[in-house]
Amino acid sequence: MPAGATGAAEYVELHCRSAFSLLDGASLPEALAARAAAVGLRALALTDRHDMGGVVRFAEAAREAGIAGIVGAEVDVEWSDGAPPSPVVLLAESRAGHANVATLVTRARMDRPRGEPAVPFDLLAPHVRGVFALTGGPRGEVPARLARDD
Repeated sequence: MPAGATGAAEYVELHCRSAFSLLDGASLPEALAARAAAVGLRALALTDRHDMGGVVRFAEAAREAGIAGIVGAEVDVEWSDGAPPSPVVLLAESRAGHANVATLVTRARMDRPRGEPAVPFDLLAPHVRGVFALTGGPRGEVPARLARDD
């Protein structure tokens, strides 16, 4: 443990949207990194909805602010049982993970009608290397299935 550490768990926001999440986020990536550093966070994840347009700006700003910048995206997943698409947050753990998240974001937009991005569940498996997935919060299919004992 580093000198001065208390052993208490540190909070890290793993699902933060910027202005690149149209109608969902308002702050620019640089402002988010600066604010995270100002409130004492050691890391912050930028996970815009169906978009990775701000990750380079965010990574540079996080480095300048002295925090660990984690990049990823929130994508809607179409589940194989026909349930409506629901969000999953994907975090890149490596260069391979970054490439996989970028591929999934691209396919979500490219393979579906405009304004309805989503990826089929079966497309996730070939793109998991270097990716850490979160359940998407209370709107996600995983928490919904747990609530139904499914």
